[in-house]
Amino acid sequence: MVQLASRPNYKYSPVQSCASLSKVLAVSPSALKALAANSNNLYRLANPILKPDGSVRQPYDALYPLKLVHERLKLRVFAHVSFPDYLTGSLKGKDAIKNASFHAGAKIVVCEDIKDFFPSVTADVVYSIWQGFFNFAPEVSRLLTSLCTKDGSLPQGAITSSYLANLVFWKQEWRLYEDLKSRGIVYSRYVDDVTVSSREGLDKEQLSECIGKVYGLMAANGLRPKRKKQEIQRAHAPMRATKLMVNKRAALSLGERKAIRAAVHQLELEVAQVNMPKELMAKLNSVSGRVARLAQLHVVQGNELKNRIRALRVRIKLLTTLALHDK
Repeated sequence: MVQLASRPNYKYSPVQSCASLSKVLAVSPSALKALAANSNNLYRLANPILKPDGSVRQPYDALYPLKLVHERLKLRVFAHVSFPDYLTGSLKGKDAIKNASFHAGAKIVVCEDIKDFFPSVTADVVYSIWQGFFNFAPEVSRLLTSLCTKDGSLPQGAITSSYLANLVFWKQEWRLYEDLKSRGIVYSRYVDDVTVSSREGLDKEQLSECIGKVYGLMAANGLRPKRKKQEIQRAHAPMRATKLMVNKRAALSLGERKAIRAAVHQLELEVAQVNMPKELMAKLNSVSGRVARLAQLHVVQGNELKNRIRALRVRIKLLTTLALHDK
């Protein structure tokens, strides 16, 4: 029997009319329809994200009042969805560390990237989520699809997009998870990064079949893998999942840890020599985030660097106070 924990689940009654949706969101039906009709124009370009391969990912930020509708959908609809553990991206209490931890200690780790994920999630796919997964009425599903898509696809960066991204494969993903689990294979997805692993190892035929099943999941929803980013990693060499080492446990590489320590040391030198507190505080915040990530995975090293960051913060605040006093 399939465990319900492997399937996403919406806990509330389905919305069966636009009038009911209006009550849920506390926005009039006419206002919702007007927003839906003009939704393509209600986004601004957010800061572009430079990816490790040198390409640029362009996120969007919804403008008010569309953003208000998205916020209410998050709190009043998506908050009532139970997501299975193998979905680890952009969800409360889940992150890249959680994703990597599933695959720690494996003999083989395979990483697949979904090509142009957000632009490739079409309005039809989003409609199928509202109508099929949530079981909302067709008119409600059409309205919500218009409210949550831009130019016919899922806009990366919008509040609702991360939840919809996790539900793209709602119909088939749990079946794939259970199938692979029965074969001793671990499956997880971090938004558009799919990872599978095995503690027993996989021969060539098993590996090919496993990858084929993952590609089949993508194809069934109009998506494709970015084949050049495929990584097949074995335990005799360094293995990564969501950019973390997983040979024994989820961890940063030695090189990354050294780089973070060096960044803290460099900041200490700059604080001792330079009297520009505003610029130093910006650098401190950046380095502090890297130290916090280190501390999640390497407690002793992380706590030592956290103490040095605290001392730097006190010093920079003092420099700021003195600079203001001099003015």
